[in-house]
Amino acid sequence: MERYKLDDFEQRCIQDELPYCQAACPLKVNVRAFCGAMAEGHFDEARKILSKAMPLPDIIGRICDHPCQDACVLSQKGGAILIGKLEIACLQQTKDTGLPLRLTSKGLSVTVYGSGLSSLSCAIELAKKGYQVSMVFDGDIPGGSLLALSQEVLPQEILVTAWQNLQRLGVTRSSGKDPIRDGLKEGNVAYVGVDDPKWTHLVDLNDIDPLTYETSTKGLFAGGHPRNGKPSPVWESADGKRAANSIDRYFQGASLTSGREKEFSLETKLYTPLDGVPTLSPKDDPIEEAKRCIQCECRYCVRECAFLEKYKGYPKIYARQIYNNFAIVRGSHSANKMINSCALCGLCEVLCPNDFSMADLCRFAREQMVERNIMPPSVHEFALLDMEHANSPRSSGFRSGTKTTQAIFFPGCQLAGAMPDQTERVANFLEEMFDGKMGILLGCCGAPAWWAGRLDKLEEVIKNIEKTVESAGNPTLILACSSCNEVFKNFMPNLSRVSLWQVLLEKGLPETRPAAETLALHDPCTTRHEKEWRESIRKILQIVGQPYEELVFGGETTRCCGYGGLQVMADPDLAREGISRRLQESENDFLTYCAMCRESLSGSGKMVFHLLDILFPPPAEKKRAGFSKRQQNRELLRTKLLGSCDIPTEPWDDLPISVSDRVREKLEERHILDSDIKQTLWKASSMGRYLISPEGTKLACSRIGNVNFWVEYREDDQSFTIINAWSHRMIMELMT
Repeated sequence: MERYKLDDFEQRCIQDELPYCQAACPLKVNVRAFCGAMAEGHFDEARKILSKAMPLPDIIGRICDHPCQDACVLSQKGGAILIGKLEIACLQQTKDTGLPLRLTSKGLSVTVYGSGLSSLSCAIELAKKGYQVSMVFDGDIPGGSLLALSQEVLPQEILVTAWQNLQRLGVTRSSGKDPIRDGLKEGNVAYVGVDDPKWTHLVDLNDIDPLTYETSTKGLFAGGHPRNGKPSPVWESADGKRAANSIDRYFQGASLTSGREKEFSLETKLYTPLDGVPTLSPKDDPIEEAKRCIQCECRYCVRECAFLEKYKGYPKIYARQIYNNFAIVRGSHSANKMINSCALCGLCEVLCPNDFSMADLCRFAREQMVERNIMPPSVHEFALLDMEHANSPRSSGFRSGTKTTQAIFFPGCQLAGAMPDQTERVANFLEEMFDGKMGILLGCCGAPAWWAGRLDKLEEVIKNIEKTVESAGNPTLILACSSCNEVFKNFMPNLSRVSLWQVLLEKGLPETRPAAETLALHDPCTTRHEKEWRESIRKILQIVGQPYEELVFGGETTRCCGYGGLQVMADPDLAREGISRRLQESENDFLTYCAMCRESLSGSGKMVFHLLDILFPPPAEKKRAGFSKRQQNRELLRTKLLGSCDIPTEPWDDLPISVSDRVREKLEERHILDSDIKQTLWKASSMGRYLISPEGTKLACSRIGNVNFWVEYREDDQSFTIINAWSHRMIMELMT
């Protein structure tokens, strides 16, 4: 992955953006962490958080004008967090933690003029950085206007302690020389706190850089001026702290502005949705008030996506992990599973205010892994072999219209495999509607290859489809599968295509009897950006009188069924978690219009109907087909719709096997097909190579492609009864 691509992805993720309160704070106090510590009653920890950003927490925390509070998003939900009161409560519950760490002396000196908060802040920050600081001020202790505050607001002993701490850090007091006339001419550096009226006359307030606090006089910095026409304690302190950073850079000969964007910025790109946040009024108790903080962050995509949540991070981190995964020359590519576990559904991009797409990132990463030959072959091989079966002569083919070919019905491999009877009825219905001018094309669109990053295999599929369509005069393809539509839209954009549902609306719907109960409508994730597809479905449901419920995550924000992106192949447990989340969104049974969604969502305690179950009701309740049955169904449908001529056969095709429901579940989970079992048994019987247990069961083994299959079975005159089956990829060599 090129660095520029990484940068583009990283910049789109805004999770690292400051929360609104911290962005609005000139000192950049981590208010989110502070509230978190206060909510737990960890007052000492909360004080440390204040001390990390505040030069003088005992002073600033008591008198801060808290712009952070004005920025709190909870002002829309009952009232902003009372951060100012929390700071005071924290300081009242804790003691000064002692002197901050001071770096080794740099042997350089700075004179700080003024006794106000900006001068105090500048002095302590420079002292911590190892500079020799001397202060120029009137009176016994610095403080300026702070000395006039009441004891209830700011006890004077706090100012005394602050000056003592400064002295312990090495800060001294010097006489009041004019910095311009008597000091700076000798190459010294000085800071003037204009919040102290005594020194305001030395500096033109219009001549101070608002970002760096540098003046037009070389070596002279100034800050502490009012904001919006009135004094601001937090801004005075921030001016002194920022000026100290500028002075430090000045001595080092470094840029005064580079890399300081977050230090200066008062804005954030963070997006924190308030959906579901309760409206609560401020509390008197500081702990209870701190608990109102919702710990603002983005993570909207993480919260709503089982995949993003599983890896305990957020997209920006994942982008870096994927980039590092490519940089590994030797060793484990630990991010491989994460890359292959994304459903490529695009929900994150829709939810993200900055359009970050994990789908694009993971799809690109998969393609790069394939190109560099670091894609684990076991992840997608089963799905790719299933795609090859769907496009083999046993399952695929084309038949033109009896008169001419104005349109071609392309049901796709999953509808043909999961619902062959209804696919046949739809084909017959369309043929009647088109009066002999409709052809039929059976096969797979190549979506599994695209999801697996195998663009070479996808190109082969696309070329074959293009060739077939061109030979028929480029008619319109009628698509029943939105995944097929997505593939063709991206790789055959000039191909004329229309959804089956739009055609049924235009040509006429069959007579039907809708279900009486309300069904929760699940939109396939590949219709996320296909408004016409989704609207067609809803119009059909309204016409036939089928009650349906719109899910919160529907339409553009619909969730994936767990099969998209071949997620179920890479991480079955994650796919099941996604399915569970989806089905928990409604107490009703579900309705969808994608055969694979129906297959994936079924079998989890709820009935899941396909729209064709309503338009062309099956004679009996249908169960999930499963992998083996889908392949068998495709072959049978091919025979019914296109004829059986020239279909290749295998010697083990007619081998009779008996599989119980319990064993069938194991086979499905282990991705073992009936054809794998039959081939293994046929080889064992033909060669007489199998093991016999004391109980009379037999164990046969064969290597098919890259996989070893083991089958335990009983044999009688009627059939082979399958007891269990396993598979692995190890190559076993027999020792002689």
